[in-house]
Amino acid sequence: MHTAAAEWTQTIFPGFSHGWEDVKHLQEHWKGPIVMKGIQSVEDAKKCVEIGVQGIVVSNHGGRQVDGGNSSLGVLPRIVDAVGDKIDVFFDSGVRCGADMAKALALGAKCCLIGRPYVYGMVLGGENGVSHVLKSLAGDLDLTLHLAGIQSAKPEHLNRSVLIREDQL
Repeated sequence: MHTAAAEWTQTIFPGFSHGWEDVKHLQEHWKGPIVMKGIQSVEDAKKCVEIGVQGIVVSNHGGRQVDGGNSSLGVLPRIVDAVGDKIDVFFDSGVRCGADMAKALALGAKCCLIGRPYVYGMVLGGENGVSHVLKSLAGDLDLTLHLAGIQSAKPEHLNRSVLIREDQL
């Protein structure tokens, strides 16, 4: 058992960092879309546009890698503004309910990834558990929008204009 854990650790934490040059290798050997996860700065988002990847995921990887790093939701609007429609921007950091998804979509994310909740559903109920989690999140998003008086999750209805910051009241 300890051998499997050691192998997993070596895979996840190989002892070296990846760099932008690694993307070039991917582009040479993979003809499908490339989406970079873990983008936390405007500079990195612009670099992704420059090197020609198709999408980015604004994410802090669950906060496990760098303690005290940026809030993904906090940097999301600046990244969306910086890249415009040149690249697809996804969001993945602590999405646990419909309100989380509504905020990220209102700030400009094209979609939200839901890492842990679907895994919990799979562990508890297999395929039916995953289906239940997805239906629950979609229902909670619909309820959140309904209670907020927002017609739909389309950008013409759900955007920054519907958000109220307490420090701006």
